[in-house]
Amino acid sequence: MNSAVRFQQPSSRQTNLKTNELHLQADWRFEESGQRRHYVIEALIDGKFAGRAYGWFEPGERFVLEKIEVDKAHRSKGYGTRVIEQLRAKAREKGCREFVIQGVRPANVRAIRLYESMGAQAVQGSAHLLSFVIAPP
Repeated sequence: MNSAVRFQQPSSRQTNLKTNELHLQADWRFEESGQRRHYVIEALIDGKFAGRAYGWFEPGERFVLEKIEVDKAHRSKGYGTRVIEQLRAKAREKGCREFVIQGVRPANVRAIRLYESMGAQAVQGSAHLLSFVIAPP
C-alpha cells in the first residue's frame, strides 16, 4: 500500500543561506514505497523558483539524488552546493552510509566539478551516464 504524506519541519521550513537572498524551502514531500522515502527540496530567491533537487533514501543505507536543477540565472553562485548540503544533512540524520548522485552526463563538466569538490568519487552508472558516491554523506 502506498501512502503520501506531506510534512514540514519548523526548523527547516525556510533556511536562510545567503543573507536573505536564497531560501531553501524544505517543504518535503514524503512518499512511502517499500523501503524508499522520496524528497523534494526547492531553492527560492525572493519567493521565486531558483532550483530544486529530488531523490530518495533507504534508511541506514544511502540517499540517491536523482535530479538537481538550478535556474540558469542562478548558476555558479553556490546554490546547488547549498541544496546538496541540506540533502546530505538529511541523509546523515537518517543514518545513511553514502550519498549517491546518479544520471550525470559526462559532458556536464560544471556538475562533475561540483560533485568532486564535495568529495564524490565517480562510478560508472550506465553506458552514457555517470554516478558519484560520497561516503559517508
